[in-house]
Amino acid sequence: MFRTKVSLWDWILIAVVLLAACSLLLFAWLPKSAGSVLLVTTPQGSAEYSLLEDREFSLSSNGVTLTVRIADGAALVTESDCPDGVCRASASIAKVGEMIVCAPAGIRLTVKGGESDVDFVAG
Repeated sequence: MFRTKVSLWDWILIAVVLLAACSLLLFAWLPKSAGSVLLVTTPQGSAEYSLLEDREFSLSSNGVTLTVRIADGAALVTESDCPDGVCRASASIAKVGEMIVCAPAGIRLTVKGGESDVDFVAG
């Protein structure tokens, strides 16, 4: 049947779960560093643009054209003729790991930190 009393092990389990949840929340709230490179990935290949230089350029893929603006260290999709428009509605990205994706075009814009980023250390 069902127990009606809470044992010591129940309290320990509750404490462990709460501690894990709090640590995950804290990790999510840690500030991310500002990026310096915009990686543009398309089905045809990839290219990198500096976020330190203001510019505007167009990308075309799968019959969809996007206009990307880099200004003040952030990138933003200003125009797109894709049917869903999610990439147009996305906020500007400037911190490492932030991303804008246009699924119909197969285009992904990702902020990187620069040449000194370490993704993996073997040893």
